[in-house]
This record gives sequence, structure tokens and C-alpha cells, in this order.
Amino acid sequence: MVRGKADSKRTHCVSVRLNAEELTRWQGARRQTERKELGAWVRAVVEESLHGRPGVPGDVPRVPEVNENAYTYLVQAAQDLRSLISLAQEQGAALPADTDATLARLGNAALQVRGLPAAPESSARPPR
Repeated sequence: MVRGKADSKRTHCVSVRLNAEELTRWQGARRQTERKELGAWVRAVVEESLHGRPGVPGDVPRVPEVNENAYTYLVQAAQDLRSLISLAQEQGAALPADTDATLARLGNAALQVRGLPAAPESSARPPR
């Protein structure tokens, strides 16, 4: 869960009284979204009603269940490739010219599976 940005710290508290039935309904609805905190769920619901889109600005999209395995495998593949690159460099092996670009594409694939934008080209690691 995103707790705001450094320049927009949350300093105000809003209190709402609920009866037992309301609390049960709210907690049930919160569980369906997999949010852990009732306050985060309330904030998301209010923001959605104000802005017409789900979630709170700055929230990281949840990985759809169907993509969970794909994301896990892509992240593991990227870690394995980094390890192989490090080992090759330690042994003084010459790496193909497009090694860093390949690693960047693998990382971007993982981001896209999560529904996040790909990293810009300038953020790719510089050649070693």
C-alpha cells in the first residue's frame, strides 16, 4: 500500500462511527479488495467516487492473478541473468554488446505484466 508521497504527508484524521452491521458490511467489502486496512479501503472508495476510477492516486496496481506466475518467473529470470552477468564479469569474459538491453527488456516485461509503465531507455544500466 502506498502511504502518500514525501511532499504530501497525511496529517488529517477523519473519524466515522459505525454500528455492528455497518462495520461487518464494510469489512466484508474491504476483504474482497484484499486491502489490509479499513482506512485504506475507505480512502480508495471515496477517491473512486470523486474521480470515477478505482484506487487511490499513487497506488501500485495489483497483479492480476493470471499474471502472478508470469511476473514471478520474469523477476526470477532477471535475477538469474544478473547473476550470470556478474559471474561472467568476475571471470573476465566478454559480454555481448546487447546484454544490458536484454536485461532491461526482461525488467520491462515484468513491469508490463504488473500493469506498470516500462522504464525509459535512459534508465537502463550503462555498459560495464
